[in-house]
Amino acid sequence: MKVLHVCSYYIGNKLYKNMIGSLAKKNINQVVYIPVRTKEHLNKNKLPSVLKNIKFQYSKILNKFDRLFFMRKINKQKKDIERNLLSHRPDLIHAHTAFSDGGTAYLLHEKYGIKYILNVRNTDINYFYKYRIDLRRFMYQVLINSEFIIFISYAYKTEMLSLLPPNIRKKIKSKCYVIPNGIDDYWHEKALTHKKYGETTDITLLFIGEINGNKNLETVLYTCENIKNRGYNVFLNIVGEGPQKQKNKDICLKLKLENDIKFHGYITDKNKIAAIMDSSDIFIMPSIKETFGLVYIEAMTRGLPIIYTEQQGVDGFFHDSRVGFAVSPKDEILISNAVIHIMNNYTEYSRNCINEAQKFQWDLISEKINQLYWKVNLDES
Repeated sequence: MKVLHVCSYYIGNKLYKNMIGSLAKKNINQVVYIPVRTKEHLNKNKLPSVLKNIKFQYSKILNKFDRLFFMRKINKQKKDIERNLLSHRPDLIHAHTAFSDGGTAYLLHEKYGIKYILNVRNTDINYFYKYRIDLRRFMYQVLINSEFIIFISYAYKTEMLSLLPPNIRKKIKSKCYVIPNGIDDYWHEKALTHKKYGETTDITLLFIGEINGNKNLETVLYTCENIKNRGYNVFLNIVGEGPQKQKNKDICLKLKLENDIKFHGYITDKNKIAAIMDSSDIFIMPSIKETFGLVYIEAMTRGLPIIYTEQQGVDGFFHDSRVGFAVSPKDEILISNAVIHIMNNYTEYSRNCINEAQKFQWDLISEKINQLYWKVNLDES
């Protein structure tokens, strides 16, 4: 099978590199089309040339005006693909965003009849669909004519379908799938088989994320105060930087938590992050909005139960509070109750987390994508 990936955001996220590298092991010939704006982006995240069934086509055709002139942009990408990549017609196009990549795939489908599948991403929902009302009619055609539509979370699927007019929603609902991102192999290779735990009134929480309003560290601090007032010794590790760092430090002082909180700063070393995870009991990040949140799954590989936001990110992937709790992001009382419940049943939650995290291996994720590819191909034959 020959698959043409149209992937505008390839250079900005190593998730695509991991996915395409994993698909290469499944006997798929892949061409990855990557439109870029600057020379510095050429060959970024390119996989080793030893993978003979992958061809990368970086194309410096974009400029700063393309954000404004959307139809010109996707026509430019279409013509570039026609010139350079259609001598060997692909069996399928995988567009990795619904608007920019999907629009290009739709134009190629209209001219050549090549089938395509779509991924819906954050920018599709929260930028293009929200602000580019002029493009909605075109987007409806892109969605309707696709073979399958992939969302990285149940929350995104629900949100996107809720935004669409009922007649469009009805036409596409049956071909929508949720396939999450995988996490880096490092976390699976280093995953714990069990996490040691002894009954104690000490609780160490862990927050990893940008310190901004959306990631909602402030509520975590008030949660710590609430837990402390219930007679527990609570400690919080914070990994990350952000515009609200000083504000949150001031809250720590107001709540008299300054001796119970450690700001580690921004850390990229996975070994250091794993060590901090291993010194913590529960991962907590009740974001207001969350696309998926790989860090929740990474923490689970270290046996940490997770507290996450209901109807956001990883919510929907686990049944019956199996790995932690989905919470209302501003309710520190509810979050405190969740923390204490987890600690009272820690061994079971921790074991569940280690087991459930295995589902997010790239080999398993790419196999789900591969099955959709072959389903398109079989339907065609």
